[in-house]
Amino acid sequence: MKVYKSRNPNKFKIGALFVMQVIFGTLPAILFIIFAIDYMRLAPSSSETSVPVPNYIGAYVSAAAIVLCGLAYFILGRRYNVLLSGVKGERSLEKIARRYKNEYDIFINCPVQYKRSRSEIDMIMLGKKGLIIIEVKNHSGTVSGSDTDEKWVQYKHYKDGKSTEAEMKNPIKQITRQRDILKGILHENGVDVWIDSIVYFSNPLVRLKLNLKSRSSIVCSGEKELEQFISDYKSPRPISKTDTAKIREILRGMV
Repeated sequence: MKVYKSRNPNKFKIGALFVMQVIFGTLPAILFIIFAIDYMRLAPSSSETSVPVPNYIGAYVSAAAIVLCGLAYFILGRRYNVLLSGVKGERSLEKIARRYKNEYDIFINCPVQYKRSRSEIDMIMLGKKGLIIIEVKNHSGTVSGSDTDEKWVQYKHYKDGKSTEAEMKNPIKQITRQRDILKGILHENGVDVWIDSIVYFSNPLVRLKLNLKSRSSIVCSGEKELEQFISDYKSPRPISKTDTAKIREILRGMV
């Protein structure tokens, strides 16, 4: 059994966002220094009797630029934190999955495309026990929702009494779509197998309040719960050695 890992494009994005944050974080100070130097250069010396004319245009331009830089820094910071949180979740999932590399072939960050539908599966595990796909989320706070909701809600409460509420896409619908894409790819290659899908919340600070009615809606919270599921897992439709080898070759061509 082996681990196959595709390049994660988010790591490049995180690096680029960090550099852009540094630029937009330091640019306001540079603009202020430039404006101050320009103002001092234009101001008359003490021997001159004329009254200095304030450089209003330069002040307005500098002030506007500083505000825009601050806004850009805030937006980039939020995006940076979201992507970094996702990468941390993927690392947590990978650490767990590698413990089962003697039982499963593991495919990480696997891009899938069938007809006009495309996505990226965080992890695919293929072994004698069956075929599993896993979507990892690193959200904290309280997450609530149901199978059928289009959006789930994330609540966060802070020590100062403040609280925030944000929506997130229903990850069960997200991974169901990924499963359908993978089924389409395999069916096109003459393979019809059972695929189970799991949503894994990796953050130890998350609390789930979910109303899950479908037996196929599997959600795990924390390392122990996911490990228990993988250890006990057995597909209701075992995969033949021939199909396992064929699926392995198909997935190897994707990563």
